[in-house]
Amino acid sequence: MHRALLAFALVIVGAHAAAPKAAPTPEEAFKASLVEDNADWATKKHAILKINDAAYVHAGEFVSLVGDVKNPDSWKWAKGKLAGAAVLATFANGKPLVTKAGKALSDDALKNGVDIAPGVDVAGMPAQMSPGEMGLRIMVFNQQNNIARAFKGVDYFPYDPAFVVKATFKPDPKMAPRIFRTSRGLDKQFYHAGDATFSLQGKTVTLPFYAESNVASKVDQMSSFFHDDLTGKGAYSAGRYVDVDKFGKFPPATVTIDFNYAYNPNCSRSPFYNCPFAVDNIPLAVKAGERDPHLKH
Repeated sequence: MHRALLAFALVIVGAHAAAPKAAPTPEEAFKASLVEDNADWATKKHAILKINDAAYVHAGEFVSLVGDVKNPDSWKWAKGKLAGAAVLATFANGKPLVTKAGKALSDDALKNGVDIAPGVDVAGMPAQMSPGEMGLRIMVFNQQNNIARAFKGVDYFPYDPAFVVKATFKPDPKMAPRIFRTSRGLDKQFYHAGDATFSLQGKTVTLPFYAESNVASKVDQMSSFFHDDLTGKGAYSAGRYVDVDKFGKFPPATVTIDFNYAYNPNCSRSPFYNCPFAVDNIPLAVKAGERDPHLKH
């Protein structure tokens, strides 16, 4: 009798153990994404706030990495070819050319990071310098960076389902190029993928979206760079970005825009990025997404 009851209990326990885990709610998924955001900013090996210095290298230019092995904070990029540099970097023939101790580094090594000193490494990749011009963005990371260690986390408005909108999407058949001025005084080109029209807080809004390619088959994500009535008044003063993806084959007839995920450009906290300035406007207060990191809330 007892064995039968035990067997029955084990069946019940096993049934519960095998039950599929409930999918997270939209708010739970949003909160989980903030944990990942915090890691991107401060705890991952190549977290944004662990950057000691960055160089943007045009074709034919050289930069040298100099510093003191005993002082992780000292590593910086200097223009030109300097004797005794730990790393020498340039961009030639359409690709990065980076050497350490006279030996060329592979693209994979450069992408994953090359150790320079304890807790210090270098990583880089090709980057757009201006429309039609590629160059090298190369960074030196310090795992003990005090700014990363002091980081308290991203600050977002509470999740609000009212700021999740379904929009009709009108593609731009010409995928016209659009040039944005950037935080480093450079120009960065995107392509006008089309316009999303939706209703928000009783207003009809049309918001342009941009892609990094003008080849339809390669467009699997689009971004908008926007101001709204909170810009400079609780939201970051240079505007925010919002992305859409998972829309299937381009162009989609509709897209879902979740402004809870609207985020600040990396330049809001780090001077080492090349961020396009927002120019498009939403004529209302988007009280969702990331707040201004320079204000107390």
